[in-house]
Amino acid sequence: MTESVSQMKAHGKLEGQVAIVTGGSGEIGQATALTFASEGAKVAIHFSGLTEESYKRAIEASNKLKELGAESMSLSAKISDYNEVKGLVDKVVNEWGKVSIITCFAGLPSSLQFWNENSLELSEEDLLSAIRVDFLGSYNFIRAAKDYMKKEHYGKIVLISSTPTIYGEDLGYRYSLAKDLNRLTVKSLAPKLIRDYGIYLNAIAPGTIGTNANRKNYNEKQWNELVSAIPLGKAGAPVDIAKVALFLSSHDSDFVVGQTIIADGGEVRL
Repeated sequence: MTESVSQMKAHGKLEGQVAIVTGGSGEIGQATALTFASEGAKVAIHFSGLTEESYKRAIEASNKLKELGAESMSLSAKISDYNEVKGLVDKVVNEWGKVSIITCFAGLPSSLQFWNENSLELSEEDLLSAIRVDFLGSYNFIRAAKDYMKKEHYGKIVLISSTPTIYGEDLGYRYSLAKDLNRLTVKSLAPKLIRDYGIYLNAIAPGTIGTNANRKNYNEKQWNELVSAIPLGKAGAPVDIAKVALFLSSHDSDFVVGQTIIADGGEVRL
């Protein structure tokens, strides 16, 4: 890719905005960071720092945005720790003056073992493993950023749910539990946040997305069977979710409050 971010901008929908993308070392997070930068945002890429690989991917993603002409930084935080999250948000504000967008893609890594485990034999620690990352991490970012956004009386925060929380799934209980807490958080906190802080809180519920992390859990036959159930006839790509995140993070969604947007190729229809 040789185009600069300034050349890539179609409309500059996020011009002048400051975004934090949590889980930015993952494929969907990276796609979202690039999409936001191409629309004019300064982008902070969060990564867990738990593995050397996540560190490398986050640094590479941030450097790529810089090479394309965007302002970017990569920052590590344990998102289940409020103080670490607050420290990350403070660094972004100290560097760029504000934070106006947060998309919370950070989640417990996908595992077929976890997906197929007996949901009636989970320990307290098993249940909390996803809740600490997917739910508590998201809540910590809301809490850490809300007062900064209140100063501008504007902000966009996007949480990540999942389609199984809507249609009900007898597998992957630890994941569904945490993702549904995010959906409940959006329904419960959105009215107060928009009235008192000017913050728009919404969520995305992705369906089957063809990331490497997801594909590795299936053999070719299993994957084809999974995709065959999608009316659109294909799995989603990371950029498909990034585009929904862009909509919810831009002024295009200024009449959308407290909603969960399903992006799954037509499997779940409300």
